[in-house]
Amino acid sequence: MKRLFCFLFLVPMCSNVKANHLNFWASKQDTSEINEVDKRLLRGRLATLLQKQGVRDSLNLRNVETLPVVSIPEVLKGQVAGLYVQEATGEPGAPKNMVLRGLGSPLFEIKDAINVQPAVFVNGIPIARDNNFAYSIQQYQFNRIGPGTDNFAGIDLATVESIEVIKDPVKLARLGPLAANGAIWILTKPGREGERQIFINTYVGLATKPVVTPVNAQYENMFRSVFYNKYGSATDRLNYPGYLSDSTNVNYYGPANWNEEYYKTTPIYGGSLGIRGGNDRANFSFVGGYTKNASSADKTNIERYNALFNVNMAPFKWLNFGATINASRSLRDRNRSLRDRFGEASYVPDLSVPISPGRDMYAQYLDIYKAALDKNTVNFLNSLVTLDLYFLKNLKFNTSLGIDYSEGARQAFFPGSLMETNNYMSSYFGFNQRLVYNNRLEYNLEFQEQHKLELTLGSSYTQDLYRYNYARAYDGPNDFIKVNVVDGDPQKGSYLVPIGGLYVNRYSNREDFRLHSLYLAANYSYKNLLDLNAVLRYDGSSTMQPDSRWLMTPSFAAKYHLIPENEDNLFNHLGVKASWARIGKPVFTSKFAIGPNYTADLNWGSEKSLVSYNGFAVASRPYSEGWVGYDIKWPYTDHAELTVDGTLLEKKIDFEVSLYQKKDVNQLINSPIPAEYGYSGQIVNGLSVKNTGVDLNLSAKVLSNPETLQWNTSLNLNYNQNKLTALPGGRKQLKVGNRLLKVGEAIDQFWLYENQGSYDTEESIPVQNGQKIQFDGVDFAAGDPIWKDQNGDFKINDEDRVLKGNAMPKLTGSFQNYFKFKGFDLNMQWYFALGHKALNQRASNKYNFINTENTNSLDGIREVFHWQQDVDLNKYPIYNPWSPIVAYRVDQDLFLENASFLKLRSLTIGYDLVQLNNVKDKMKTIRRAYVYVSGTNLLTISKFSGADPELIDFNGYYTGYGLPLSPMVSLGVKLEL
Repeated sequence: MKRLFCFLFLVPMCSNVKANHLNFWASKQDTSEINEVDKRLLRGRLATLLQKQGVRDSLNLRNVETLPVVSIPEVLKGQVAGLYVQEATGEPGAPKNMVLRGLGSPLFEIKDAINVQPAVFVNGIPIARDNNFAYSIQQYQFNRIGPGTDNFAGIDLATVESIEVIKDPVKLARLGPLAANGAIWILTKPGREGERQIFINTYVGLATKPVVTPVNAQYENMFRSVFYNKYGSATDRLNYPGYLSDSTNVNYYGPANWNEEYYKTTPIYGGSLGIRGGNDRANFSFVGGYTKNASSADKTNIERYNALFNVNMAPFKWLNFGATINASRSLRDRNRSLRDRFGEASYVPDLSVPISPGRDMYAQYLDIYKAALDKNTVNFLNSLVTLDLYFLKNLKFNTSLGIDYSEGARQAFFPGSLMETNNYMSSYFGFNQRLVYNNRLEYNLEFQEQHKLELTLGSSYTQDLYRYNYARAYDGPNDFIKVNVVDGDPQKGSYLVPIGGLYVNRYSNREDFRLHSLYLAANYSYKNLLDLNAVLRYDGSSTMQPDSRWLMTPSFAAKYHLIPENEDNLFNHLGVKASWARIGKPVFTSKFAIGPNYTADLNWGSEKSLVSYNGFAVASRPYSEGWVGYDIKWPYTDHAELTVDGTLLEKKIDFEVSLYQKKDVNQLINSPIPAEYGYSGQIVNGLSVKNTGVDLNLSAKVLSNPETLQWNTSLNLNYNQNKLTALPGGRKQLKVGNRLLKVGEAIDQFWLYENQGSYDTEESIPVQNGQKIQFDGVDFAAGDPIWKDQNGDFKINDEDRVLKGNAMPKLTGSFQNYFKFKGFDLNMQWYFALGHKALNQRASNKYNFINTENTNSLDGIREVFHWQQDVDLNKYPIYNPWSPIVAYRVDQDLFLENASFLKLRSLTIGYDLVQLNNVKDKMKTIRRAYVYVSGTNLLTISKFSGADPELIDFNGYYTGYGLPLSPMVSLGVKLEL
């Protein structure tokens, strides 16, 4: 190992290395003195400092450059086969989930979503996501504490040169464990050789209001009266909610026009200015921009300021230098929903009287809310310094240092007038810090003009630090002290004692992650017929236990060109490629690295973040989190792929078909152990999941005459199925909360009772040996649902629940069409997801009003937007809502719906003014003056009864809390000089 380090880091720096043919990089000569031959040699070399991956799944920026979106997942939605983007809310800047070629592990909680998402690289630097350790102090996990802003909302599309989605196993293996779930490779606009280029982009638009049907208390009263008349007792009628019983109360029985205040057509706008230029020895690029994106709902918006600077130099013909800084600042106004705010404060108010459906009353609430404080700020910095040292014409050493840093701050204050005289304040500051140091030695050899060999020996060191400081306080002296103010002098013993008599709870945590990797890569090609690739890696992680800290993984690929490049045949090219790779999966928590450990696990049952045992903070064994023992190994994933690609008919048709299999093996899970041990389970290896599927990319130049109409069309499809292949200890099934994992079944299925109607009378209830059929020991009664007795034991319990439906779609893709006639063009994208289901929890909560409103839970909150017809009342039977078996519980297939959809996601019509002769005559330097009108989220076709089939949570549940994906219309100009 020591010898390898010496080779990678010391040999390239030795100044006394000599050879007869090293005159090529004589250091005494800078590039201002070189001859014309050497100038030709340098030409184009600076462009190699930031290189594309060269994959076919490259995003055509023309299809998305006019869309008013703010985050990379929104840009990629529907653009690449196999990449599914889950957008549970239309709130600008809110986090999005991405899944590439299927789920690699089950999603039990929202914090699990980070474990299945692909890595995003910006200029070769992997972006550090928010660590999920903050959820450990949250009682409610509706949103992560902090600003809650998407990690990728700080990247402006105007700064992007290219986006590639990497699925090739060998290319992923070369990127290492961080790319185990796939990778998205983004390059920002570099400097360029040639004439100076100036580009100006600007747009204005509107986020339009959705169409809703608001209702008042009369509608709700009519809905509930059916149940009260059929099943309600005299006592139940006496306890009828007061706001519904008084029909003279104009606050509830008056006009239902809350939507006029909640939904408003909102302006959106943005602009950027860039310049780049230079020559083959030095060039630069600069881009600055501002964006304001908004939703038409709840006055939510995000503002972003961003800047990009890149400089590349070749001071000597043996040295290239490049530096890039990409920075942004985002300010976000979040939603004002009661559930999210009370969930953040861990406070459950009196829910007996909901907010009024009238505009005037809702406006009064918003006036009170103005006294609240809700500031969310995110700063993002991505920087890279890279050097190329050319020892020989075919021997190059590259070293680079990358830094990815993002920090988030949130100041929140809710006055006592919103929380029953108890005010609340909190402050949060957290950051993600990643340092990446790479070294790479490349050797290229070509002989007999038929054989080409490329060898790469490299190392990579990644060091992450995740940290947050969080403080919150209740019941301050008044509503004027909105922030936690302290003395601040660390020399004083009481410098953290709050001013104003506040009682403050403070939380702080950090997580460290270090990854060191060594790899050897080889690429060989024979003529234009055969390509061979191989990578051998040796990765070590600080979060693994000492006896299994290092993992060696191989990968290899072979491609045979059945028909080399040929312009005359039917097939201009046809190739087949097979590849396989094993890649270690990183674990981003250090609690497994040392084996048995202690935690602060003695807390109040209703508030796990308040730790106390008889008034004293203590540390205990992790009874609720699970026992961590020894012999924990590296999880890993095996990628296998068989691809056929080609072009035909004079390259008018381009296709690629990939059959793939992805096995995520030996993953960690909390496995049950005997209850007498006191632990919820033991963290062990043994969970394995397999995804199999096919990707299809097909594009065609239907019409290609530049003098008349041009028409390009493309289709991308992905079909995927996942299956659980193993559980720890040879188990066949495992119950986790409200989910069941069963070997041989999909990991995203719902575990439900099968509904077969209702027991309309007592006589219709089955009786055996004088005993009625029971549910968990409770007799069924008239008005209860009929749930199928799957095992025939004459009782209904968990053994009778079955796995049904899938939360993830089986078939996803998009259909893109581009038309051009002279200076006019039209671009449209249809986006679809098929074969998945959703549990309509919003409908369950509406019908289960007795239980949701009579329990001390945030499930009983009635938001102002619940005063609308958003549940299809014709779909559900009339059960007894007072039944002790909870007739309208969500875990039954009564609420399972088809969530498939087809959307017209975008439509753009534009014209290039350069086609007008007088424009070109007056401005000789103008290259493009493109004026366009663009629309997004224009049409949805679906059988789903909720507001939008896209607004479904990570676990497949539809709660109705996601803000609508507002249809947006924008007018923009793109000017290039």
